Amino acid sequence: MSETPEKHIRKPDWLKIKLPKGDNYLKVKGILEEKGLHTICSSGKCPNMGECWNAGTATFMILGDICTRSCKFCATKTGKPLPVDANEPDKIAQSVKHLNLKHVVLTSVDRDDLSDGGAVIWAETVRKVKELNPETTIETLLPDFGGNADQLQLVIESAPDIISHNLETVLRLTPQIRSAAQYDRSLEVIRQIAASGLRAKSGIMVGLGETETEVLELMDDLRSVNCSIFTIGQYLQPSPAHLKVVEYVHPDVFEKYRVAGIEKGFTHVESKPLVRSSYHAEKHVVDRRKDAMPRVSANGGLQQDIAVIPHSEKMKKSNPISIGDAKHRVSTIDLGLMPYQQAWDYQETLLNEIITQKLEFQKLPLNDERLTNNYLLFVEHPHVFTLGKSGSEDNLLANFIQLQAKNAEFIHTNRGGDITYHGPGQIVGYPILNLDYFAKGIRDYIEKLEEAIILCLKHYGLEGHRLEGATGVWLDPDVPGKTRKICAIGVRVSRGVSMHGFAFNVNTDLSYFSLINPCGFTDKKVTSLQAELGKEMEMNAVKAVLKEKISQVFNMELYNL
Repeated sequence: MSETPEKHIRKPDWLKIKLPKGDNYLKVKGILEEKGLHTICSSGKCPNMGECWNAGTATFMILGDICTRSCKFCATKTGKPLPVDANEPDKIAQSVKHLNLKHVVLTSVDRDDLSDGGAVIWAETVRKVKELNPETTIETLLPDFGGNADQLQLVIESAPDIISHNLETVLRLTPQIRSAAQYDRSLEVIRQIAASGLRAKSGIMVGLGETETEVLELMDDLRSVNCSIFTIGQYLQPSPAHLKVVEYVHPDVFEKYRVAGIEKGFTHVESKPLVRSSYHAEKHVVDRRKDAMPRVSANGGLQQDIAVIPHSEKMKKSNPISIGDAKHRVSTIDLGLMPYQQAWDYQETLLNEIITQKLEFQKLPLNDERLTNNYLLFVEHPHVFTLGKSGSEDNLLANFIQLQAKNAEFIHTNRGGDITYHGPGQIVGYPILNLDYFAKGIRDYIEKLEEAIILCLKHYGLEGHRLEGATGVWLDPDVPGKTRKICAIGVRVSRGVSMHGFAFNVNTDLSYFSLINPCGFTDKKVTSLQAELGKEMEMNAVKAVLKEKISQVFNMELYNL
C-alpha cells in the first residue's frame, strides 16, 4: 500500500510573533556574547525571546550549550559537551548584576557525562547569584540528574526561590518524545523538591497528539506530588528534523486547562499557546506566599505585604451569602501608568487567587463560610488598541507603520466586545470581583457598571444612556449623527469571577479613535468628559466621584491598598 503524503498543518494567526528587536534586546544580547554565556531563549528558539529580553530578563543556560540527550522536541544542540567552565557561576552572577535583574531563571543542558550530573556547578551558581544579587529572586529549571537524589539535594540546599522540572508531555507519549527521561522519575524529582519546602513547578507542551483526558490526568499526577505551579504551551517544531506538530491547540482549550488546573489546586497556572516554562516566571515568585496581599509601589512595580487578609474573616451569619446582605470590602489599587499586557497579567494573578479561595471555601461547612478577596484596579495605559474575542481585525483601520507613528500597540485580548482604544487621560477600571457577592449574572454586572458611569456623568451635569444592542455608556443615543460613546465596557467572567472592565474617556486624545471603528461601529462617534465640558478635568477628582458611584451601585466598601 502506498503511503499518503502527510498534510501540512498551517500555523494559525494566534501563534504569530514579532521579530526580536529594541535597545534592551540588543543590550542583553551584547552582554551574553561578551561573557560567552548561553540562554535557553536562543538555544531553544523561544517565541517570547524578544519580549523577555526587551524587558531586561533572560533565562541563563549553564554547563554549556551541548546536551548529552537528544529529545525529539528540543532545539538545543546534542553531542559531546565541552569541558565545564569553573568560572561560569561568577560570570552568571556578574551578568545578573550588570543587567539589574530582579528575577532570574537558571537552566541547563543534561550532563550525563559528568559524575555529579553538573550538580556542583548548579549549586555554586545559585549561591554566587545570591551573594552578588541579594535582592534578586531565583528560579532553577533542573534536569533529572538521572534520578540521583543526592545530586538533586545539592541544588535544593542552595535554596533558590522556585525549583522547576518539566514533565514535557503526557505519560503515553513520554517514551517517543523524551530520549532518556522517565515520567515516574520526573514525578519523583518533583516530589523531592516539594518535600523540601520549596515551591515545585513543572510544565508541558501540547499539540503532540495527547488527549484532553491525558492532560487532566497529568495534572492529577503533579498534584499528587505537591507540585504547585504548572505551565502549558503549544509545541512548535524547531526544524524539519524534529517531531511534527499534530495539532495547533485553540486558545479556548488552553483557557479550559487553566481553569481545570486552578480547580485541582495549583496555586498558579500559565496556560496559553506561547507560554514557555520561564515565561513571566517572576509572577510565580510575586505571589509565592499564599496569604500575601498584592500591592503596587510608587513606580508601578508589584510588591507583597503581609497584612490582615479579608478572606480569612469569618462571616458573622451562618447562612449562605446573598446579594445585598451587607457591604463587602473591596481593595482598590491604583496602578498608575502601566502597559496593557502587564496589567492583564496582574489581573489574571488576582483572578486565580479568588477562584482558588472560592474552591477552598466550598469545602468548609456552611456555618464556617468565609469571604474571598475582591479588588478594583485603576490604571492608565500607554497607547494601545485591544480587540475582544468577538471582534474583527477589519475594524482596525491603521496599518503597522501608522501604529508605529502613533507609538501604539495592537493586542488581541480575551474579553468580550470588539475593538477599542486605551491611552493616557482615560480612566480604566478593572474590577476583579467574586460576582456571588455583587451581581445576579453577567448581564446584571454589566448593567451595574453602566449605571455607575451614568451616575458619575450626572454628577457633572451630563445625561448618559445605554444603547440597545451595545454595551457601554453613550450620549444622545436616539439622535442620528450625534450618538457618541464616552465609556466602553468589555468583561470576562471565569468561575463567577470578573476581570477586564471599563474605559472612561476623561482627557483622552480622541484622534486615536480615528484609527478604528470603535466597538465595531462605523456610524457612531466617541467623546470625552473634557470634550463635553470644554475643560481639562482633574483625573483624581473624577476617579473619586467614580469610586463613590461604584460603591453605591454595587453596595461595596472600598478601601485603598
